[in-house]
Amino acid sequence: MSELLITLMNAPRAVQRSTAIGMLVFIVALITIATTLLASALFDRISRIEEMRTELFRLDQIIARRPPQLPVEKQQKEGGLLFIEGDSLPVIQARLQERVNAAASASGALVVSISGMQQVQIIGAAYVGVRADLEGSLGAFHDVIRQLETSEPPLIIRKASIRSTNAISQGKLSGPLQLAGQIVIYGAANPVADLKENR
Repeated sequence: MSELLITLMNAPRAVQRSTAIGMLVFIVALITIATTLLASALFDRISRIEEMRTELFRLDQIIARRPPQLPVEKQQKEGGLLFIEGDSLPVIQARLQERVNAAASASGALVVSISGMQQVQIIGAAYVGVRADLEGSLGAFHDVIRQLETSEPPLIIRKASIRSTNAISQGKLSGPLQLAGQIVIYGAANPVADLKENR
């Protein structure tokens, strides 16, 4: 390094000037490149921050538009919109029977018999069910099923067996179409309910 400096000092003035200009250009170029890289990284970070702010604003808007919900504790205590009311298996089955009877009465169908079913697990949740034997017109059956499937707390009709009870004479019905059938309905039980069966 010292020999290079000595050689440069003994070189003609034009060579010294050219070397100095070259070193200055090199230093300026190095500073320019470093500044450009730093500015690019800074702008990239600013852009990411703006994207995160935009996404956060969207999430805030979604949360603000979400309808209010009952606290989980209140839903569990009152049955909420998810669970059949009742803190024990007999009570929950009685509530189910009441709903079936109410739907049948409003639709003009007759509940011939109704009994409890063994509880089942669906996607980790306990469901309590009843089996109902009904009689009535086609419209009455349709309306009963519609009411049960669209009411709250939601119910699941897992099985339905329906047949005509009309006598057929010479290929014709003896009167207006009348049906008899059996439907099996389940509803979600409150997780805090005691679902032990009495033996």
